[in-house]
Amino acid sequence: MHYIATIFLSLMTVALVVCGVLLWRRRNEPNDYSRTIQAVFSWVSAFFALTFILRTWAETTTADSALFEPEHIFAPILFQMAFFLYPLEVIRPSISRVKVYALLFVPLLLLVFVGMYAGIKYTTIHSYAELWQHIGEFNVWFRLLALAVISLYCFSLFLVPYDWRQSSADRKFILCYALGFCLIGVLHISIQVSHSYWLVLAHQVVWITFFIAVAWYELRERLLVPLSEVEPQDGKSYDAINDTLWRQTLILLDCNDKWRSPDLSLSSLSEQLGSNRTYVSEAFKRNVGTTFIDYITRRRIDYVVEQLCQNPNANIQKLFNYVGYRQRSTAWRNFHKIMSITPTEFVDSLKQ
Repeated sequence: MHYIATIFLSLMTVALVVCGVLLWRRRNEPNDYSRTIQAVFSWVSAFFALTFILRTWAETTTADSALFEPEHIFAPILFQMAFFLYPLEVIRPSISRVKVYALLFVPLLLLVFVGMYAGIKYTTIHSYAELWQHIGEFNVWFRLLALAVISLYCFSLFLVPYDWRQSSADRKFILCYALGFCLIGVLHISIQVSHSYWLVLAHQVVWITFFIAVAWYELRERLLVPLSEVEPQDGKSYDAINDTLWRQTLILLDCNDKWRSPDLSLSSLSEQLGSNRTYVSEAFKRNVGTTFIDYITRRRIDYVVEQLCQNPNANIQKLFNYVGYRQRSTAWRNFHKIMSITPTEFVDSLKQ
């Protein structure tokens, strides 16, 4: 098992280095520092993975024998802070980043500083019997407190506000990132309290999968954040529409920019209208002869086509992001579904 863990650590090191290089080479494509942050984080993680391999084989670490070792309690707190930098850059919450950093990072930095540099003498604990014998000592319960703080911060990403008008990331991806972050933290805590090699292997597999998934999303799926402000919608009159539910639907979609929201669904629209899915779905078929999904897709693609016809040199990804697409593959697939050609082919036809 010792050799298997080393092999997985070696694979993780290589994967982290490769992901970091790929993200760094294309760091200037988005209008934020997300890829730069993730690239640096990948390399730092690779460095620690490599040093852990060397220390394990040199038998200079107590990771295999002692519980709640300080280096495996306080150092991961720094990794937790690094985990926050990427989603905060991608989500772009409306609240002040300074406040977010102060609330999230200052307590953690203080905890790390006290734990690592306050001259505390830590008692080595090899079993829960020894833990119970020394439970009253400051160094023991202080480590347990730090472990509890790590577990709490594992779930704090779910508290970061998400604004689809500012974010270029899909809400589903953000939730997956937060879940991956939680899983890595929970596995790390479980390792500290059990030293199970099966958990070590699971932790390494999840770590590799996490970084590869983030790199894949950044390089293949994520669209760019638009630089322009949201354009105001033209005022429209719906007084002539006799269908009350349909009139309310159009007002909600147009006046509140709901047609651009990536989180828009028939269920959420029905809830905001105070109706149900069946009635709202029938209103779409009754008035436009199509389904909710087809109507929204057509409306988004029509907007992109209109803007490209006015300016063939417009940034296609920004247009897709503006109308509510956060994943490149979904935007390209829907465009081809409506226009029967790819966005690139459409732009080329306009320039001929």
